[in-house]
Amino acid sequence: MKVAFITRHTPSNYGSVLQTYATQKAIEALGHEAVCINYIRTDELPENQADTHLAISRWNKNGATRLLYKLTQKPVFDAATKRFDVYRSNMLKLTDEVWNTPNQLAENLPNADVYMTGSDQVWNTVGRGVIDPAYFLTFVPDDKKKIAYAGCFGTKNIRDEYKDNIAKWLKRYDHITIREKSGVEIVKSLGLDADQVLDPTFLMTPDNWLEMIPRKEKQEKYVLVYQLHPNKQFQEYAKEFAKRKKMKLVRVNPYFHHMFKPGKFVFCPPVEDFLWYIKNADYFLTDSFHGTSFAIGLNTQFVDILPNVYSERNRSILQTAGLEDRILMSYDNFSIADTPIDFTEVNEKINAERLRSAKILKTIIEE
Repeated sequence: MKVAFITRHTPSNYGSVLQTYATQKAIEALGHEAVCINYIRTDELPENQADTHLAISRWNKNGATRLLYKLTQKPVFDAATKRFDVYRSNMLKLTDEVWNTPNQLAENLPNADVYMTGSDQVWNTVGRGVIDPAYFLTFVPDDKKKIAYAGCFGTKNIRDEYKDNIAKWLKRYDHITIREKSGVEIVKSLGLDADQVLDPTFLMTPDNWLEMIPRKEKQEKYVLVYQLHPNKQFQEYAKEFAKRKKMKLVRVNPYFHHMFKPGKFVFCPPVEDFLWYIKNADYFLTDSFHGTSFAIGLNTQFVDILPNVYSERNRSILQTAGLEDRILMSYDNFSIADTPIDFTEVNEKINAERLRSAKILKTIIEE
């Protein structure tokens, strides 16, 4: 069968590309054809990204701050987009046609046997802070099969004004699976059923990911930072952590303004090199859900600095892996990584969940 799935594949970050790639590979591993619906919201088009981020930014105060933001940030977004366009074209099987609105999708429906919502905050607010019905497959006719694999709300609760529409849209699905436990509870509160499954990146085995990683020698010990959210305390903590470990601090990020933050800056490396840096780090500090996921999957010693927003994602996978003790509770705690993670039990838990999640994916596609 042909499975057309829609997900958050366009943001210029590693998690978006890797989870889309993993979804594609998981469907193909079941013997089906996979294609990612090339849906790019108008406000997320490259030429509009700076304006979209500005609309929900603290810089949106007056004409002067808005001008400064656009002058400094547009080149940042453009540079990351240019790199990730290459990564997406090399890794993802996208529809030839591009859609920018749900109406366009409804008027010219991509051809498929099964339509699927993918993962990565698809049911959270996007763009300028709105819920997008396209990610709920509202463009797919009632008589077509609709499923969700590892859908994600990104938060513990949904706002009251969205509940009626979300309930209405979710009722049209044949099967719903959710990435976080809190998301399962949201769906059940709306009177529907859902199973919890792993993020798509865990459907690929560690060996699958290792095959992608370049075989190059590590020159020296280092502490790796992958930071997505503004947090000066995190920055200072990372600097002091590396100093105490007597190791170089390396910072990898797709946005070049991070060069002004502590650590040797590696700008937007290829996806394979991004994974190499995680796999070979002596210690890994991150606030990213997918950073956390790859630390677990690649068995890298790590510390999780929960972001101020959307931290439920990190907590959920850490709970599944039995690694909640890797959450940094105080910026004065530099001993959290002194006890190495024993990945034997972690790998057993994740592998069991991987097999269960893959079986569920097969069932909801083929049933």
